[in-house]
Amino acid sequence: MIHAFVWLFFLTGVGINLAVLARLDIARLDFLDGLLIGHAYYILVPLGVFLMRGESQVPDLGLAFRPYENLGTTAVLLGGMYLFPILRILFARLPAGAPDHSDPRMVPGVIALFLLTSLASFALTGLASGGHWQDNVDGAFANPAFLPIKYAANVARNAVFAVLLYRVTTGAMRVRGALLAGAALAVLDLFTTFNRITAVYLLLMSLLLLKDRPWRMMLAGVGSLFLLPTFSTLWPIFRGLATAQGYTLQSFALAWEAARRVGQTDAGSIDAGLNSVFESSNIVVLNWIVQNLGSTERPYLAFAMFARPVTLLLPGALWPGRPENFGLSLGEAIAHIPSLALNSTLYGESYANFGWFWPLGLSAFVLLWHGVYRLIAPQSRVVQIMGAFAAIAMWRFDASFIGCAALLTGGMVVSLRLLRISRIKPSGRFYWAQRRA
Repeated sequence: MIHAFVWLFFLTGVGINLAVLARLDIARLDFLDGLLIGHAYYILVPLGVFLMRGESQVPDLGLAFRPYENLGTTAVLLGGMYLFPILRILFARLPAGAPDHSDPRMVPGVIALFLLTSLASFALTGLASGGHWQDNVDGAFANPAFLPIKYAANVARNAVFAVLLYRVTTGAMRVRGALLAGAALAVLDLFTTFNRITAVYLLLMSLLLLKDRPWRMMLAGVGSLFLLPTFSTLWPIFRGLATAQGYTLQSFALAWEAARRVGQTDAGSIDAGLNSVFESSNIVVLNWIVQNLGSTERPYLAFAMFARPVTLLLPGALWPGRPENFGLSLGEAIAHIPSLALNSTLYGESYANFGWFWPLGLSAFVLLWHGVYRLIAPQSRVVQIMGAFAAIAMWRFDASFIGCAALLTGGMVVSLRLLRISRIKPSGRFYWAQRRA
């Protein structure tokens, strides 16, 4: 009986989400659209597999999620399937006929920021001289400039795919050009940070670009399900070896061959393959939160998820008790490793703050940041699409990410506006101060 009820609510929720997603207008994407897209990718797909298999495990952490036994977690996941479509219906997009006041310099500005922060991070980590990528990143934190650059790079690698999508919607770029540019930027990021999240952003941008070509979109989606698991499974092995002997093509080739050999001898589990593409372990970590938080030893966090995004850059000396990184606190509580950050989807942090009142807390949180992006530039479609991609990324980061994303986006909007009204005028490829008459 429990199985039948769970499947009934799940399939009904999937139908509602697909109906709302089918009405997306990629030229008018906004923050709430991004929440639905990220929810479909990070929650609906892995949850469907969990329901078919009856469980999911993360052996390294000693955690498991059994959807027909851990009904509290299942109720959270099923509840969200109805919550986000309702929010989308209640809070409409900008009218189709509303003028677009996007600053044309936002697109090259975001791309330039992406290139600058990626290359600066690469230089500060010293990967060009070789070494293990994680050791190099940890060592780079000794430089006080690295943390803000890392935050900016994390936002820029997300926003760059939003601005490419925007260029296509305006007719300034063809779909093929956007896909090629996105692939080039993803490869650059892969080999400067060894972070594979850009591959997910590229995939989601591709699917959105093909929305009006359902057969091609279906082909791209199915093809990615065959290619991405293999790539994502081999990538951790590859990146651990890639720069050990120096940052050279020969070192990369040897590392990939070693990763391929391991992949041939160890096929891996379904859980590992699903996690490598959809980060499904985040749902298993959510299950730990539902089972463990709210007791005397582990109380709820109250409004910490609201405070964290706006105190991200506040020095600890000014507020020693400021909310800590939620992912790091989970790593310490679950694995007893203070430096390990564990993600738990948007549900995890909202449940940790509000318990069974999480729908109210989470609704207030997402509507707050939806309003922030509207406030930044309500008539700028490129800014709203950047908000959509930031919302997608929220499913795999803690609450601090959205504060950083909104701050950087708002900073770029204000800077470009000041530049437009100042005496700094374009001349050829550069900007010069206009002389007084």
